[in-house]
Amino acid sequence: MKEQSPDSNRDIDEEEHRVLVTGGAGFIGSHVADVLVESGCDVHVVDSCFTGTRDLVPNEATFYEGDIRTEEFRRLVRAISPRRIVHLAALHYIPYCNEHPEEAFDVNVMGSRNLYRAASDVDELESVVFASSAAVYPPGDAPNREEDETAPIDIYGQTKLVGEDLLELFASETDVSCAAARLFNVFGDAETNPHLIPAILDQLRDGDRTLALGNLTPRRDFVHVSDVADALVTLSADFDESYRTFNVGTGNEHSVREVVGYVGGLVGEEIEITQTEQRIRKTDRQHLCANISRIHAEIGWEPKLSFVEGLGDLIEREPLTVEPSDAEQ
Repeated sequence: MKEQSPDSNRDIDEEEHRVLVTGGAGFIGSHVADVLVESGCDVHVVDSCFTGTRDLVPNEATFYEGDIRTEEFRRLVRAISPRRIVHLAALHYIPYCNEHPEEAFDVNVMGSRNLYRAASDVDELESVVFASSAAVYPPGDAPNREEDETAPIDIYGQTKLVGEDLLELFASETDVSCAAARLFNVFGDAETNPHLIPAILDQLRDGDRTLALGNLTPRRDFVHVSDVADALVTLSADFDESYRTFNVGTGNEHSVREVVGYVGGLVGEEIEITQTEQRIRKTDRQHLCANISRIHAEIGWEPKLSFVEGLGDLIEREPLTVEPSDAEQ
């Protein structure tokens, strides 16, 4: 991996497929960087490494450690002069955002605003894809469509909705094609936040057969990170309108209990669950599912992996051994 300082004065190659990925050392961003590198792009990754790690950045990409809220970052964007931007840098973990609302707003909203200020000075910029979230939708029972009302119920969702507004404003003031990708529940290898599936697998790796989990009935649309990366890269290359929102999910949802059952089936073990108070979210929607007809119709994207296939891929990549507890030995 090539590494540069944000203040580096090196010459930037004037290549047609130069792409900037913010948050590219994180979970989704590193997969996006991998896809871009494999497609022959000149990839530039900026990440603060707050939750991500430079070890996830592909060797062929150029890495800069930096904060998207700074003047140094704006200078870097202008120096790189990307043709495409995939913007993923943000605070993502909802409990952390709820506990640190000012920081979440500063990073997710003001950081995005800072990026667009710099991007407005990039003459050859063609597209910006912003990683928004299904958290912008209000609770409901039916699959969410992009034209449905937006009404976030947490700080994270609120910051993402403002981020969409900033992107739409940027699109109206430039000739750049801008897409907001509303990501549903992304899972896969190299996860950097303690979401449900990593929590399950980590406990199993520790030898637990009775898992300590929180809310058990909520149903979520789990989409594999490889499919999400493909969607974001495809949007950055193929979407050529002014501004549009797109759901990125599968159209199917699974409860926490079902997820544990699938994992147990894949590893050949009977896994039990106990609810713990510290893991229960007081505010948690019962359903969150995507209608993906728009992204399929307009750019031809659809997920390749089913949920169970994605779980199997994850367990194969990060081998899992369930050990019996001390009481059972």
